[in-house]
Amino acid sequence: MKKMIILLIGLSILVGILLALPGQKVFTERVVVKCSPTAATRVMSDLHNWHGWWPGDIANDTNFSYKNNAINIQTLLLNGFYATTTVSKLPVFIDLQFLSAPEKQTDFNFSATVYFSSNPFIKLIQYFQYNSTKSTLHSLLTDIKTNLEDVKKVYGFEITEERVPNAIHISTKKEFNRKPTTEDIYAAIHELNQYIQSKQAKAVNDPIYNVFTLDDIHYQLMVAIATDRPLPTSGGFSFKEMVRGKIIIGKAIGPDSTVDKCFKQVEYFVKDYGRSSPAIQFNRLITDRRKEKDSTKWITTVNYPVFDRSFF
Repeated sequence: MKKMIILLIGLSILVGILLALPGQKVFTERVVVKCSPTAATRVMSDLHNWHGWWPGDIANDTNFSYKNNAINIQTLLLNGFYATTTVSKLPVFIDLQFLSAPEKQTDFNFSATVYFSSNPFIKLIQYFQYNSTKSTLHSLLTDIKTNLEDVKKVYGFEITEERVPNAIHISTKKEFNRKPTTEDIYAAIHELNQYIQSKQAKAVNDPIYNVFTLDDIHYQLMVAIATDRPLPTSGGFSFKEMVRGKIIIGKAIGPDSTVDKCFKQVEYFVKDYGRSSPAIQFNRLITDRRKEKDSTKWITTVNYPVFDRSFF
């Protein structure tokens, strides 16, 4: 009888302790992400952009998952989101928000509220599961950070900062009352190559070009090729010398529509990091489109000169 009383007292104390345990736990984490705040806002405030950086699977505009844990986006903010999930059978409310940080970085603040059962015995089991839940949520934040620091995941294209590779060029300009075609570009390239050969010089890089809209119906095409030595301006050919400064380069694989998308993302990149350009932008034809007929395989780089202030 005495043992039974002691057992009941002990059980009562245990239940009392379990009942006294908090019904929820909140933990927070903070990480600084090497991603411009404007870029973070752009890719996180529009669910259509989440396919690029979300570190899990996406079923639709509200239902996501991470490590087989369903995540429901409750509210999308300009600087983050609210979401609910269940991790290790524990319901969780997620509040992720970010602010600007120095040097064009972003300060992410992650808050997770984990809820426990009112049943004391279930609560005890859940408390043992808490560390596993916390670990998974920590991994979620870490993977978000990793993906937002990946330029290709944020912008959709490989974008790098390099030095202008060649200074000396020979160029030509053509005007059209329509948008220049690939054939027009290569016709100008052919003329340049003939001029280079006539001067016993050599081309030292792939050709570059850009197209300007003069008005609603007139276009100007400029094509240039880097050479191993300066060539004289003559007829329709002009000597050009580039400053060997910094240049932002985006790599596009596909037809001209893909190149246009890449150019837009390079523009975003330049603006996101507060860069400005001292010269005109141009494209470089890496793939010879006359030989490769499949436009999905065309490689073109978008080149955006910027003032010499290193970001990387």
